[in-house]
Amino acid sequence: MAVTKDVKIVQFGTSTGHQPTYQPVTAAASLYSGTVAMTHLGLLKNPDVAIDPADIVWGVINGIVDGNPAVSSPIVGAASNVTIAGISTGTFYLTPGTAGDALVQADVGAVVYLKDAVTVTKTDGGGLRPIAGVLASIGVAQYAGYVAVTLGNSQSSGAV
Repeated sequence: MAVTKDVKIVQFGTSTGHQPTYQPVTAAASLYSGTVAMTHLGLLKNPDVAIDPADIVWGVINGIVDGNPAVSSPIVGAASNVTIAGISTGTFYLTPGTAGDALVQADVGAVVYLKDAVTVTKTDGGGLRPIAGVLASIGVAQYAGYVAVTLGNSQSSGAV
């Protein structure tokens, strides 16, 4: 069918475009709202500790625990691994890598890798970093110094 007029846009998810999801938290994790949500063997873990290339990036921690706003930070995993942390999926501004891992306009559309809880890089660090998602934009104006990344993707088992 040839399109001859505007097509109604139907959005999936929240008004911000960030579809929420939930994952259990590993006992050793201390998670902060606004940091990248990453699972290892099905449990959320702190992305600043022992990143593994098999880890799965989902989105960012949104500060929701068991359906309610967290009363304190960090969100700490329970010994029984049953605490559930909220995750917003979608595209978010993160800190780019530097030097050989710097991201530039020519990298837009490429897969990027997670270095830590808030940093993405051009390379996989010699096979040591998990896929973070796809670089959507290089930040300008008030977002200069940041890059927009669609977290999770068809390259990983993440949420997008």
